[in-house]
Amino acid sequence: MKIKNLYQLLVFFLSFSIQAQTGFFTKDPMQTFHLDGAKDNSSVPPSAPQILNDVVVTSNGNLGVGLLNPKTKVDVRSADQKGIIGLGTSSQTAAAAGGGAIRYSTGNIIQYSDGVSWHNLPMTLPPKAVVLANKSSALTLTNNTTTLVNGWTVVTDSQSNFNGTTFTAPRNGFYIVSFNITLADGNIAQNSRIETIIESNTATNNIQTYRSVNSYPAWDVNTVNNIVGGNCTAIFNLVAGDTIQFKVFHNFGSNKSINTANTGTNNSISVYEL
Repeated sequence: MKIKNLYQLLVFFLSFSIQAQTGFFTKDPMQTFHLDGAKDNSSVPPSAPQILNDVVVTSNGNLGVGLLNPKTKVDVRSADQKGIIGLGTSSQTAAAAGGGAIRYSTGNIIQYSDGVSWHNLPMTLPPKAVVLANKSSALTLTNNTTTLVNGWTVVTDSQSNFNGTTFTAPRNGFYIVSFNITLADGNIAQNSRIETIIESNTATNNIQTYRSVNSYPAWDVNTVNNIVGGNCTAIFNLVAGDTIQFKVFHNFGSNKSINTANTGTNNSISVYEL
């Protein structure tokens, strides 16, 4: 009698376990349904590479492919960056497919159904980052030293990517960057130069520092007094979060001030996302 009761109790708990979580090719299911496609889960929880071939269904019906905790009804945002959903063509009417359905159609376009008709998804590109700024506030450029130019006055900043000193890329892409600086009237030493510098914090797929040099060779008089300046333009291949700053080097023989006339338009920067 006791053996029979123990058997019934064991069957009960086994049934409860199976109903709570079911695993295929894994003895340690992590969700209500858990399929280990490659049969390679060797730890609890599985390691990141092992999860990539797993499929799960949660208790609220969310389906996850390549991840264990899907946040939507169908979630394929796996860590290997291969979470792509393939769409096929369909001859169903929009009414038969229902509102919210999407399909791949002839002409290489994606269409969605509003329950009545199929409509082409708009091909509108995301807004691009655009920054324009100038500088009319005083700044001393120390002789024979590289100086960070800050305190820019923003004229245009379409997506708030510039804080007055540093531009931060909002997304991966190519950015054309220009920098112009003008120094106040003053003496220019013989065999001297000024460098305008655009500097990125990453060297990946980039020359990290772009320099434009204006040089002043020996004069036929002892002293030359003039307004000098420099400019630099470069294209950067940036990743989201990469930064750009603007710097100046000179060796004119003494400290120099920037030219702040004309409301700072002599000193300007621009950043355009291509």
